[in-house]
Amino acid sequence: MVAATGRRIVRALVGGVLLCSLAIPASFHSVARSQSASSVVDSGILTLASSGSATDLDPASNEFEYADTVERNIDETLIRLAGPSLGSYEPDLATSWSSNADKSVWTFRLRHGVKFHTGRCCLAADDVKYSLSRSVAANLAGSYMLGRFLTAKDPSSQIKVVDPYTVQFNLGQPTPVFPAAIAQDYNSYILDSKQVKQHATKSDPFAHNWVSAHDVGTGPYTIQSWQHGQQMTLVRFADYWNGWNGKHFGKVIISTVPDAATRREVVEKGKALLTFDLLPQDVDALRANNAVKISSPYATQIYYAAMTEYGPLASPLARQALSYAFPYDALIKGIYRGQAKRAYGPIPSAILGYDSNMFHYQTDVAKARQLLQQAHVPQGTTLTCAYDTGASPPEPQICLLLQASLAPLGITVKGMGLSTDGQSNLYYGNEPPSRRPNIEVYSWWPDYNDPYNAAQTLISSSQAAPNGNNLGLFRNTRVDSLLSRMKNADTSTLVPLAKQLQDLTGRQDPPAIWAAEPQQTVVMARNLQGYVANPVELRTFYFYTMHL
Repeated sequence: MVAATGRRIVRALVGGVLLCSLAIPASFHSVARSQSASSVVDSGILTLASSGSATDLDPASNEFEYADTVERNIDETLIRLAGPSLGSYEPDLATSWSSNADKSVWTFRLRHGVKFHTGRCCLAADDVKYSLSRSVAANLAGSYMLGRFLTAKDPSSQIKVVDPYTVQFNLGQPTPVFPAAIAQDYNSYILDSKQVKQHATKSDPFAHNWVSAHDVGTGPYTIQSWQHGQQMTLVRFADYWNGWNGKHFGKVIISTVPDAATRREVVEKGKALLTFDLLPQDVDALRANNAVKISSPYATQIYYAAMTEYGPLASPLARQALSYAFPYDALIKGIYRGQAKRAYGPIPSAILGYDSNMFHYQTDVAKARQLLQQAHVPQGTTLTCAYDTGASPPEPQICLLLQASLAPLGITVKGMGLSTDGQSNLYYGNEPPSRRPNIEVYSWWPDYNDPYNAAQTLISSSQAAPNGNNLGLFRNTRVDSLLSRMKNADTSTLVPLAKQLQDLTGRQDPPAIWAAEPQQTVVMARNLQGYVANPVELRTFYFYTMHL
């Protein structure tokens, strides 16, 4: 499996952008030709000031939230999460779904008359079978999501076309979490299979290179133009199956504004209706601005500092010591200005199975000193701490806080600043433990509401880099056994197992310093309506529900 390369990292790169790039055209003519003008109330243009740019639109490989915002609007899944809910679903390309008694076979009945942006009509079960088996068989970054349920060798063998509008998944064992995986908005999108197949080549059998740059979906918006690294323009898809009655934006401009201060400025001046990824001090300042409103819910993102299981941090006692040494209050109250809360393990607090009564590390320098001595980590030891130099708080600050807290204990922390690409190459490279940083700061959130999905990529031995997000190459046979039992367990079995997992990795044998769960702050024009935040659909936006 090709490793994920940073979908879950928060980026707020420093740099400038010309405000004129956000200028809104004087007028816009509706593209909804198939409906009468009276049925559409055009809200005009929504401009999103984004901290990063889409680079890859292929659901089988895209791991960045910037492209995911585009995919959520041009592509669709069989079912989708219902608004802010983590456990309720609503029809999307499927009108209904059901399972057999033991939930090993799932059947979806498709919507009729769905037109692709390519012009082809209509969506059929063959498109579903090809799209979802392709997401696994292509063996790209997102293959693990559905590969949990479908065999990588021949995923299509488990997907049956019952009739042109009915598709059935035979998973071979009870799988109650399958609807959550089908509803996730990363690699469960349905594409125009005929178009994709036409662009396949011997060297690129799944047409990844072509799909990554083309719109072959069914969603409410389609791509009008794309200036890579600068701006993408989406326009209303006239033949969208759900129609355009009521208030909607006719055009959406996603403009790349790398600098956080500039993003604040453009939303304050009304040059953009929507932005995110601002600095904590800017968020506080904007609370007094009556022209904007702020949404700051907690979600499922965890910031953590992975500790490489080698050398001075090979012992669980040494990793416990660093967990005691870390100044959590300085991070939460100082760096975040209260816009975050503590993380206590690999499972975010909003996810099923989270144990609110689990052990909580608190800063205790004396305890840290004692454990370092027991672990035979001598004074004078130097630890390297890697972070992205262009990342927003708290990546660099976590290394600085560790440096300050460990210095009185005779431990030197040497910061290792990396470019975004450099960080990805190092974190997901093949370097042995001896050549990896001792500490690697990172961020992740789950694909859907399931403790196995949340934890597995972070702490399973099988997910040791470069295979996944187990950056410290952590190995614990008890953890692997618990994850194996959690994989397809029902809720009554899953939750107790998740609690055991949290005790192991949040107390006894911590693979990381579990640092923070930040608020997911979005700043928007006060008259913008219809924004919906979901705890697992982070840092992305669904424009169809928005209007003025």
